[in-house]
Amino acid sequence: MRKGFTIILSLLCFPMVTADPPLRPASLPPSPSPIYLNNAVDLLTSGNDNARLDYLVAMSAESYPIQVGAFRLKKNAERMYGKIVSIIGEGVTMLEENGFYKIRVTRLSREMLKACSEPARPAIPRVATAILTSYRTDTGAVIPGAPDTIRDMIAAQAIPIDSVKESADSTATAASAKGSLGKLFILNSNSPWLKKINYFGKSFAFINVLIITITISIATMIILLVVILLNRARMEKEEKLKQYLAETYQGMIIDYLFTGSSPDRFREIASDSYRRQALVDQMIDVSVNLKGDAEEKLRGLYLYLGLDSDSIKRAHDYRWHKKIKGFRELAFMNIKDANFTIYKALNSKNDILRMEAQIALVRLSEKDPFGFLFELRKPFSLWEQITLHELIIQHDLPVPAFKKWLKATNPTVVMFALRMIREFRQRDAEDDIREAIENPSPEVRRLAIQIAGDLDMRSTLETMKRIYKEQDYQTCIEIIRAMAKMPDASLMGFLKLVLDKEDDVQLQIEATKAIENNGEEGVKTLVKLMKSEYKNYNIIVRHVLDRRIY
Repeated sequence: MRKGFTIILSLLCFPMVTADPPLRPASLPPSPSPIYLNNAVDLLTSGNDNARLDYLVAMSAESYPIQVGAFRLKKNAERMYGKIVSIIGEGVTMLEENGFYKIRVTRLSREMLKACSEPARPAIPRVATAILTSYRTDTGAVIPGAPDTIRDMIAAQAIPIDSVKESADSTATAASAKGSLGKLFILNSNSPWLKKINYFGKSFAFINVLIITITISIATMIILLVVILLNRARMEKEEKLKQYLAETYQGMIIDYLFTGSSPDRFREIASDSYRRQALVDQMIDVSVNLKGDAEEKLRGLYLYLGLDSDSIKRAHDYRWHKKIKGFRELAFMNIKDANFTIYKALNSKNDILRMEAQIALVRLSEKDPFGFLFELRKPFSLWEQITLHELIIQHDLPVPAFKKWLKATNPTVVMFALRMIREFRQRDAEDDIREAIENPSPEVRRLAIQIAGDLDMRSTLETMKRIYKEQDYQTCIEIIRAMAKMPDASLMGFLKLVLDKEDDVQLQIEATKAIENNGEEGVKTLVKLMKSEYKNYNIIVRHVLDRRIY
């Protein structure tokens, strides 16, 4: 009982005491077991009762000191020690025990107790946060008589519960106003089970954010999984439906073309947008292998069902993949209502759209399938050129005179025309090719020289001879190779001059081959050059004349 009173009074005098978390214990010499206080509410019930004050003073003389606080950091313990000494004076000690720096009061006086008991009453809201539950020694033994003493003190001078409740309510109101943001979280600092967890001073808001973030992440993953599975199921269903419709509609189209069935059976199909598009796709697939009357009959069905309006609408769509689909449908069905839109796509930045526009115009232009070439401003890629060539072969399109495009301003169009002249052996373009040999573009010049040699256009030899000195290395190589394809005795002197004056070995080899191609006369010239002491041509001439190499 003495120990209980002493602890209560000590906390009354020091309501501002705070304690830091404990460090690891260290070995210390034994000391008297102190009394620990778990609640300070009953501390204020001592009042000015002389009998109780005498009893507290007498209890401080026992072997149980009053422990005010235990600190992990020594500087905090020293700070608290200074505060206590300034109030009590002597009778306060600081010692290190079990890894803590502990502050204990070993002696109290009547005057000090009277001075501390009255001013402590306003500190009720500060110290009334715990409940006095037990009084125990360090060994865990309960001090005899302590519970009865506390009940006597409460009965003798009880603190009004309303005042404590009022103080607690005001504290709660202030806390709720300050932490209104924390109420946004389900788990806030008022959660009873979270209060039992020691977070070492960390804010509960951070823990709440982590919990909510994890919850949202898991929910998002579940939602995404459900969406993916549903989308996958939808795609599989659409694929099965598409396969079924393709087989069904293809059979119906074949029956209509070759058995004379009524076109009205397609009316129900054409009323649904999805099935309508499936029907168009099957018509396109079937039309690839149709010619003559069957092709015209299919086109009539296409117009009868009004499917051409859908294709024209797609051709005018702002999305490039929709435009391409519309271009293809119009080209296969030979519908020219959207030609102006297709012409606008010829110089699009999108390579695929540009190529599809070219293919569509080749099929839709009856008089001049390749007239659009004059409108091209973008580079005409080699793949596009190959595609148009394949289109001519597959659909047996009339081959135009490509020489008229040799004067186009787009070098890639000129190169396409040159390749088509060589492919279709259009020898009547010799005069135009002779002019193309002097084209400002080196790529065009080299290709024109190659084609002149391949088509044996001998009227271009003098032009090649004249421009030889002004050309770059690759063009010079092509000129010599073209001369080798068109052997001419009049060029022997020019070729020997190239062999003599040029320092590049590849040029000398090409000139030697060109001389050899002139037949017996060329071989004799080479043998004479090999025996000449003016310049050593032995290695180059022997290389060219060795039949094991060529």
